Amino acid sequence: MTLFRNLDPKRRFALAVILIYIVSLPIISTITYLILKQNAINYAYNTARLYLITFNATRHYVGDELRPVLQKELPSGKFILEGMSRSYVAGSITRRVLQDLPGYSFKNASLNPRNPKNKADEFETRIINEFRSRREMKEWKGLIEKQGYNYYVLARAGSPIEEGCLYCHGDPAAAPKEIIKRYGTASGFNMRVGDVLDTLIAYIPVQIPLISARKIVAIFIGIYTIFFGIVLYLVNRRFGWFYEKIESDKKTIEGISTEILNLNREMEDMVAERTMGMVGLRVADRIRNPVTVIGGLCRQIFKKEVEGVPKDKVEDILFECERMEKIVAEFDELVKTKRFLFKREDLNEIVISTIRLVEPEIKEKGITLSVNLYDKPLMFNANRQLIKIAIRHVVNNATDATASSGKISISTGTKEDSIFLTITDTGRGMTTEELHRIFEPFYSTKGRTGMGLPLVRQIIAEHMGEIIIDSKPDVGTTVRFTFPTRWMERETTANK
Repeated sequence: MTLFRNLDPKRRFALAVILIYIVSLPIISTITYLILKQNAINYAYNTARLYLITFNATRHYVGDELRPVLQKELPSGKFILEGMSRSYVAGSITRRVLQDLPGYSFKNASLNPRNPKNKADEFETRIINEFRSRREMKEWKGLIEKQGYNYYVLARAGSPIEEGCLYCHGDPAAAPKEIIKRYGTASGFNMRVGDVLDTLIAYIPVQIPLISARKIVAIFIGIYTIFFGIVLYLVNRRFGWFYEKIESDKKTIEGISTEILNLNREMEDMVAERTMGMVGLRVADRIRNPVTVIGGLCRQIFKKEVEGVPKDKVEDILFECERMEKIVAEFDELVKTKRFLFKREDLNEIVISTIRLVEPEIKEKGITLSVNLYDKPLMFNANRQLIKIAIRHVVNNATDATASSGKISISTGTKEDSIFLTITDTGRGMTTEELHRIFEPFYSTKGRTGMGLPLVRQIIAEHMGEIIIDSKPDVGTTVRFTFPTRWMERETTANK
């Protein structure tokens, strides 16, 4: 399995096609053969059934119509075998029919036949005995092999001996002399009413249909193999662009993943850096005043030579105060001179590249994303990564606040000498109190650091822009960034 995963997509697909071929070929071939075999059996059954019905119809015709007419027209006691014997007439017709059907066989098999040709063999005797022991059974069917050939056999139980049958099959002394003369008295007599002694049985050769079924299956296997061969050929020769597209998409996805990872890291670093900067400025601001006061008092004491105060100690305190003032000044200058490079960027392109990063998460949550960008480039001076961080943070907030089946709309446009980006969601919204405090450092309604929106506002301010947030509980929130389109291209300080 590991080896399969390590293969390139082209070889994986080819191997999958081969495996499908290997698994499906015997299954489909077997099913096809069984269907063709069953069709041959159904055909054989219908053919045999037609023969048996024809044979029985002939017997009934002779017994019910032809024999009474001949008995009426012929002298009393006269018996014409060719027209009055039901079995003889039916057998003769059947033999004539089978002359044009080589391989087909029909037999009125009997345990006590008058004609030796109808003597039941071992197989037929077993069927007759089964009919005799199971009177409710009327039909037997199945495939057998006989003399190296396959036959479909249909056997139907013969009619029980009736009273009228005893004229020819009862006491030999009372039988027509024509029958005695033709067949003698060795068999076919002394039957009793109700006996089942025979079966009508048809042998339908299915050797040829089964051979044809195997040939059809072989042809199918060949066609199936050719089909898969063509598929493999097309896969390897004609669909190279498909695999190139897969590889290209794979690299694009990997690039997006890397970009997301880098952006997350940059965002984390920037939040940490700016958080520390803001904290440092606050600390420096808080320390500056007490140090200045302490330093001023020490200078006054040092100049006036207060009695009881060691001058050298005051001098040491003054020295340390000056050092603290210098450290605070240097830290303040370091933070304020942090620089970022700005250049001309297209707001639409920045929005598109940012949406590509956050769109999977939005769709996974079941939120509808609507994007309506201005039809022309919106150029302004910007630090691309900073703007992406600001946009992504606001979109993430919108995603967190919006429930499944909600909607997030993103649009860009122009107004006078400014360009704007609007992000609207149908989320839970904010109260008036929350709206007033969202830019306070360390304030959060979600248990986070609370530095996200303050950072966003600082980024927008560094771009000489403006951020406006409008929100109502259970209605949603709208965030708008506005940027000037023209200002001097230069490096700006982080805290201007």
